[in-house]
Amino acid sequence: MTDSSDFPTDSAARDLKPGSSSSQTASRGFRALAAVLVLALVTRVAYAYSKSLVLDEFHSYYHATFGSWESFMKGLLQDNHPPLSFLIIGVAKSALGRAEWALRSPAIVFGMLEIAVVASMAGSLVRRVDRSRRRINWSPMNVPVWGAAMLAVSTLHFDYGTQARMYVLLSLCITIATYSLMTLLARDEGEHVDQPPLFGAGFALAVSAAAAFHTHYFAIQYLGLLSVMFVLIALFTGKWCALRAFAVAMFIAFIVSTPWIWFGFVPQVMNNLPPGGNDVSLMGLGEAFVQLFFHNIRFGGEYGRAAFVVGAALVMLVAAHGLLLGLLSKSLRASVLLLATAGFAVPVASWALATVLPRAGFTWHYVLPSASALAVLFAIGTRGRVASALATVPVALGAVLVGLHLANPATEDFRSAVAFALETAAPVPVP
Repeated sequence: MTDSSDFPTDSAARDLKPGSSSSQTASRGFRALAAVLVLALVTRVAYAYSKSLVLDEFHSYYHATFGSWESFMKGLLQDNHPPLSFLIIGVAKSALGRAEWALRSPAIVFGMLEIAVVASMAGSLVRRVDRSRRRINWSPMNVPVWGAAMLAVSTLHFDYGTQARMYVLLSLCITIATYSLMTLLARDEGEHVDQPPLFGAGFALAVSAAAAFHTHYFAIQYLGLLSVMFVLIALFTGKWCALRAFAVAMFIAFIVSTPWIWFGFVPQVMNNLPPGGNDVSLMGLGEAFVQLFFHNIRFGGEYGRAAFVVGAALVMLVAAHGLLLGLLSKSLRASVLLLATAGFAVPVASWALATVLPRAGFTWHYVLPSASALAVLFAIGTRGRVASALATVPVALGAVLVGLHLANPATEDFRSAVAFALETAAPVPVP
């Protein structure tokens, strides 16, 4: 299939009419994207302030507040997590104090960065089609805005993006790694003067891959499957420059990770600690895909819960539509295959691995990085009036569920529990 067949449209004449200039469209898109980012930031900061630390956050607090490097390493080698997120939370604690919002500030920053990266990924795909087909009859809303909005209202991303935990940092790293792999495959030497440089994408891949491994070991599943898909595509399409850049970047990431592999990962493997999540039933797999965008659906009650499940199904349907559109487009085919690997394949493959190797573990927040890939496919899938109309439903439902989270912050109310304990233990004044 040639580039000239990318997303054919019969509305070129309509696109050329006065008042529909690209600058006006870009301006509206920029304002809409800015509004999404501002609303995402405001709601996340408000949620971080409103809730007490949850149980898992005390795990991060325990490691992040060790006084010396020796004590930090001793505690960590008895755990089954890598060090990076704890070190970052420790830096935030030293700079901002031990308040809940301070410990959560890195997650808020990382989550906002990921929403922006998703918008950039979606925009880069649209620009790539624009080069092969100047006029695109796309959905009424700007495609990057669709991607950013869907991730912004993902309540799994919203909830874990306001926790002193490692999952949003892992998600950001995998998203950047996926974007880097997409960029490497998009570069065809000698065809366009505005192609992305190999060095920048390779450097981003090396840093993000090493950072992901030092954040959570579930990075192995994501980087492993993404690497397999990348190599297959590069070999099939003859992208030898991209393949060499990939090999160099991953070799650098491996060398950087070797000290922790030898002195941290191997001893942790030997301690035989079970994983934190082991939801290996078929229902657990299905629930993971629902939880990616609709987390804590119990807040909606019986009818709300059903509506949110329907919303999750619509996200997958629109994302599948985006995958189909991408596969029909020569300029997008490689990118959507990588996105489908991260979004659809990794959760299924990692679930299957956990059924035969329980130590690998599986639960919904482990696959949080899949939300960003699915959000980009979702954005691509909004092309057409029917698809864009369907897409408004999960975005609206996600916004409602974000509001329900803000109205019900005490999923684990340790603030009240501590206050009650202190009040109970207080000495009775002597009259």
